[in-house]
Amino acid sequence: MREINRIELEKPLRDILFAGPERVFETRTGKIEEVNPGAEAPGFLSNDQLRLVIFGGKGGTGKTTSSCATAIYLAKKHPEKRFLVASSDPAHSLADSLDCPVNSLVTPVQGMDNLFAIEMDPEILLEKFRKESGSSIDNFSQMSFSTDQINIRDFLTFKLPGMQEMMILLEIVKLLKFGIFRPYEYDLVVWDTAPTGHTLKLLELPEKVLKWIELFEISFLRYKRISAGVATLGFTIPGRRPPRGNVREFLDKLEGDLKKIRTILGDIEKCEFVPVTIPEELSVSETGRLLGALREEGISVRNVIVNRLQKGGQCPFCSSRKKGQESYVREIEEKFSNYNLINVPVFTHEIRGRSKLLKFGEFLAGNGYQYSLYDFNRVMIKDEAGYIPGMFSELLSRDLQFIIFGGKGGVGKTTVSAATALSFARHNPNRKILIFSTDPAHSLADSFNMPIGDKVTRIKTEYSHDGSPDNLYALEINAAELYEDFRKEYKANIEDAFKKWQDSYLAGGRKWKLDYDEKVMVEFVDSYPPGLEEVLALEKIMGFIKKGDYDTYIFDTAPTGHLIELLKFPESVRMWLRVTYRAILRYHREVPVDNIEVLAKKILASQEIVGKLRSLLTDTGKSEFIAVTIAEAMGILETEDLLDAMRELDIPCRNVVINMLIPPTDCDFCGLKRDEQIGYLRQIKEKPEYSGYDIVKVPLYPHEVRGINDLTILSEFLYETR
Repeated sequence: MREINRIELEKPLRDILFAGPERVFETRTGKIEEVNPGAEAPGFLSNDQLRLVIFGGKGGTGKTTSSCATAIYLAKKHPEKRFLVASSDPAHSLADSLDCPVNSLVTPVQGMDNLFAIEMDPEILLEKFRKESGSSIDNFSQMSFSTDQINIRDFLTFKLPGMQEMMILLEIVKLLKFGIFRPYEYDLVVWDTAPTGHTLKLLELPEKVLKWIELFEISFLRYKRISAGVATLGFTIPGRRPPRGNVREFLDKLEGDLKKIRTILGDIEKCEFVPVTIPEELSVSETGRLLGALREEGISVRNVIVNRLQKGGQCPFCSSRKKGQESYVREIEEKFSNYNLINVPVFTHEIRGRSKLLKFGEFLAGNGYQYSLYDFNRVMIKDEAGYIPGMFSELLSRDLQFIIFGGKGGVGKTTVSAATALSFARHNPNRKILIFSTDPAHSLADSFNMPIGDKVTRIKTEYSHDGSPDNLYALEINAAELYEDFRKEYKANIEDAFKKWQDSYLAGGRKWKLDYDEKVMVEFVDSYPPGLEEVLALEKIMGFIKKGDYDTYIFDTAPTGHLIELLKFPESVRMWLRVTYRAILRYHREVPVDNIEVLAKKILASQEIVGKLRSLLTDTGKSEFIAVTIAEAMGILETEDLLDAMRELDIPCRNVVINMLIPPTDCDFCGLKRDEQIGYLRQIKEKPEYSGYDIVKVPLYPHEVRGINDLTILSEFLYETR
C-alpha cells in the first residue's frame, strides 16, 4: 500500500468538517489482530512483597484504567488475598471505570469477594480527624505561646494549609496497617493518583508536614521552658492552663504516621510507582519530568505503561495516526530505555467494567491474546455525529473579557483553547488577546509548536490566506516560581524586621520570646496551602487586567478537580493569608518597620484580588466557561460534575464541546469506535444534566493537532460558518 501523505488527508478532513457526515474515507479493512508479545509479568503484577502500587501521569493517559485493571487482575489471580484500589484525584473516576458504586467509604467491588474500592474525600477525612484529635489540638492551643504571633487556634482550625492532602496520606497509612485477624487489612493497595503536578506536590508533603510539626515543637518546648520557670516561683501562667491529656503523644503519632508513609514510599520491595504515558509530545515530556522527580524522592520505578498505540492497516485514518506516533514512540524508547516499557494498543472499545478491565490487566501481565474485529457484533446505528461548522461564531461578536476552558485531562482543552485564541485574534485585529495557562503541566507551547514559557510571548502566525496578526500573545505562568519569589521576599522581610525588633528598646528581657517567634514566623511560609501558587498566578493576570494590557483573556485550565478547587478559591488560602497578615500586624503595631508594612499590604491585596477575580468570572456579560469532553462514559460523567460546580459557582456556561469524534469511514476498526461514540452522544442528548447546553461536536483529526496550520483548520470549523 502506498504511503498516505498528510496533505491528502487534510483536504478530505476539511470536506468532512464543512460538508457533513455523508462523506467517508473509501477504505477496506481485513482481519486485525492485537497481540501482546507475552513478556514476563511486570513487578507490580508479580511481586508478592509489594504493599503499595501507585499509578500516575498526565491526565487522560489511562491511569484510572490501569489502576482498576491491575486491582481486578490481582484479585482474580489471588483469591486468598485482599486488595484495595483507592483514588485521590479530586475528580474521582473509580466508580465510572469499575461501573459499580464507589464512595468515600471502603466499598466492596460488586461481583468480587476480595476487592474493595474507595474514592477518598479529604473533607470527610478531615472531619473524622477533627473528631478524633480535636481535644488534643485544643489542649495544645491552650498551652502554646505562639498565640502572641501566630494564633494556633487559627492555625489549627482544620483548614490548616495542606491538611486535605495530609488527610489522604494519613488514610493511605491507615489502609496499609495491620488488620485484626490477619497480617494486613489489605495485602496490596493500588493508588490511583491525580495528574502529575498535583501528585508530586502530594508526595512531597510528608516533608512539609514534618516542618509543621517542627513549628509545633517550638511552641511546645517554649511552653515547657517558661511554665517550668514560673512554677518554681509558685505561680501559674496567666491565660494558660496545664495540659490535659498527652499532647506529646499526639505529636509523636502524627510524626510517626508521616515518617511511615515516607518509609513505605522509599522501600523498593514494598512500593512501586507506575507512570502511564501516551505517544504525544506533552505526555512524553511530562513523563520525563515525573521520572526525574520520583528519582529525587527515592521512589522506585521499574515499568512505564505506553498506552494507546495506534495499529496501522489499509485505512488512511489509522495509518496516518500511526505515522504521527512513530517519532514519539522512538523518543519514548530512547528516553526511557532504563525502564521496562509495556506497550498497549488502542482498543476498539472503551475499557470499562470488570470483564474488559480484566482483559486489560491480562494484557499488562503479558498474557498475549488476539482478536478479530469480526469477533465483535457491529450493530449499525443511526449516525448522530453530524458536524455543524461555526457553532462558536456568536462568541466573536461578544465583548468577552474571560473565556475559560475546562474538563478532564486528555480531552483536548488546550487545543480548543489555542484554536479559539487564533480566531479571536484574527476576527478582532484591534483587540489584544492573551491565552494563558496555570496548569503545572503546561501544554500551550506544545499546541502552538513554539517556545512560550513564563514570559508573555507573541504568537507568530502564518495564515496562508489572511496574513499574520500581531495581536495574539501567550503565557505559561510558572506558579511555583511566583511562590518562590513570594517566599524569598517574605523570609527576607521577616528576618530583617526581627533584627530591628531585637535591637529596639522593646526587646529588653523579651529576647527569649523573639527568638522563638522569629523561627515560627520565618518557617511558617513553608507551610503554604495548596492553591496559593495558583492564586499568585491569577494575581499576575489581575495585574494585567488592572493596567488594561489585554482585551480578552483565554484561560487554559488544569484538569477538572483542581480547576473546581481553584475557582472556589480554597478557604485554606484565605485563612493562611489572614493568619499571616494578623501575625505580621501584631508586631508592626509595636515597632513599625517599612518592609513589613509593604509585605502586610501585599498579603492583604492578595485577599482582595481573590474576591475581585471571582466577581469577574461570575459576570455573564464578561465571562464564559466552555466545558470540553469526549464521548466516553468517564468523560461524560466527570463533565456532569463540572457543570454542576459551574452552576453552584454562578460561572456562566452554555457550551459543551464533545471532542475527538471519529469521522465517518468504511474502516471496521474506526467504525466500531465511532459506533460506541455515537451511543454516548445519544446518552448525552437524553440526559437532563446536559439540557439547556449547546453541544458542539468536533472530529478527531487523522494526526496530532499541533502548530498554526492545524489549529487554523480547527478554528475555522469552530468559528466560521460555510
